[in-house]
Amino acid sequence: MILILVSTGHFDPLVRACDELRDRYEFFGQIGMGYFEPAFPFVRTAPPKEIQNWIQEAELVISHGGTGMLSQLYQYRKPTIIVPKQIRFGEANDSQVELAVKWAELGMGILCMDVNQIGAAIEACREREFQFPQFRSIGKFLDAP
Repeated sequence: MILILVSTGHFDPLVRACDELRDRYEFFGQIGMGYFEPAFPFVRTAPPKEIQNWIQEAELVISHGGTGMLSQLYQYRKPTIIVPKQIRFGEANDSQVELAVKWAELGMGILCMDVNQIGAAIEACREREFQFPQFRSIGKFLDAP
C-alpha cells in the first residue's frame, strides 16, 4: 500500500494526480479537507496513532513537506516521496519547498515538485536505497554544561 499524507488542510492537486494512477497502484490517503474525493480508500483526518500505524504498514509514503510529518517519517525510516505544497497548487506560500529540497539532498526521500510526475517518483522511490543520517539529539545539547 502507498500511503498519501496531506495533513489537515488540503492538497487536491496531489490527491487528484494519485487518483489518476489508482489502477496502477494501491493507495490509501489521509486527504485533509480538500474538495476532491478520490476513488481509492481515504480518511479526511485521523489520530496520530492511526497515522503512525499506516506509516509502518505502508510500502512507501507520499507526503506534503511539512516539518512535523517529515520528522515522523524520518523516525520510521520510511521510503518517502516529498511533494511540497506550493503557491501554484493553491497554497498561500512556498514555505515547504526549502525543507523538501534539503530532505532530498540528504538522501532521505525523493523530491517531486510536480504532481504530474508522481508516477515516475513512485517508480524511482521503489528503486532507491535511502540514507537516514544520524542527528544529535537535542537532549544532548540541553544537558551540556
